[in-house]
Amino acid sequence: LFNEPDFVNALSLLEEHYHARGFKHMILPKFHCKLNFIEQCWGYAKRLYRLYPPTKKDEQMEANVHKALDSIPIECMRRFSNRASRFLDGYQG
Repeated sequence: LFNEPDFVNALSLLEEHYHARGFKHMILPKFHCKLNFIEQCWGYAKRLYRLYPPTKKDEQMEANVHKALDSIPIECMRRFSNRASRFLDGYQG
């Protein structure tokens, strides 16, 4: 039943909401860092965070998290995105 043309071409409720508001979307595989560039960016930010001096103050920890996330270069984000796309192409091909 799932492979019938009516079901294959039907949009999910989430996709209908995206299209109605004019948004584009990309559904990424869950929790796999090679296939999800956001996970790769998060790993990069965690590496940068570990370079900051240790602190026990919540305010300083939060400030360090924001600094680490803001320090990810756009070139790295693009590289992570391209790498994830190549992995996805490999699995789809």
